[in-house]
Amino acid sequence: MGEYSGMSAAPQKAHRMARIYYLSGPMSGIPQYNYQLFDRVAALLRRQGYAIVSPAEMDSPEMRAAALASPDGKSLAGVGGTCGDFLARDVRLIADQVQGIIMLPGWERSRGARLEAFVALLQPNCDFLRWDDQASQPVPVSRRTVQGEIHAAWGLA
Repeated sequence: MGEYSGMSAAPQKAHRMARIYYLSGPMSGIPQYNYQLFDRVAALLRRQGYAIVSPAEMDSPEMRAAALASPDGKSLAGVGGTCGDFLARDVRLIADQVQGIIMLPGWERSRGARLEAFVALLQPNCDFLRWDDQASQPVPVSRRTVQGEIHAAWGLA
């Protein structure tokens, strides 16, 4: 499974506390760009000892206010930045600064989240975890599973 799936609880906690995790999931097309879920999960993970980078927290105050005011997660015209600008920022961060990615429900249906997961697959020591909403915690997932889900979503499986 994940890099530390065979470790006992204490070494797992030490391992995750020494790593930075990127929170990945669908945003576009979801009311308020899914910021509420990103914010809730980021807060829960931090209380569990994870160092989290959330794209919902990296935007300017103006962008965040516009996103939270969006009823359909589709309209940010005139606020600044293109989809490509945000993806470039996030992909660079995943490639250069994080050691793990935590995927929110629906990530496999999001073009941006699939790209983020693909870039994480290119990092040899990246941990992959999937958010389990019922358990309120992430669970390890294998690189092979992530790769298979990306291929299936892209019609390559």
